[in-house]
Amino acid sequence: MALRGFQQGGVHWQVWSVIPGTRKDGERRRGRDRRSPDPVFLSRGPDRRKAADRRSVAVSAAFAAGWLVFQAPHERRRLAPIPADWETLSSDDLARLCERATPVHGLSDG
Repeated sequence: MALRGFQQGGVHWQVWSVIPGTRKDGERRRGRDRRSPDPVFLSRGPDRRKAADRRSVAVSAAFAAGWLVFQAPHERRRLAPIPADWETLSSDDLARLCERATPVHGLSDG
């Protein structure tokens, strides 16, 4: 995943792409087992969960193929679809894309 930065109107923005569904089921975020090595916390038998652990979020059709996230200290925006060459665009071109992007309410969104 590429991460780019640019300045627009004295504000520093970062931009990256999000493509839903790129992680395989069961794949850990950092690729390692993060369970505690402490024997008190180790599993004592078969998995007791009733359903698979699915941490997915429904994505609207407009964003199904992915989107760009533009983030500044106090604002976040999204743009879909992802322009094919966004990773090599100039800072001015990224700023123009940012102007077209839709503001996101709540900084917890990706």
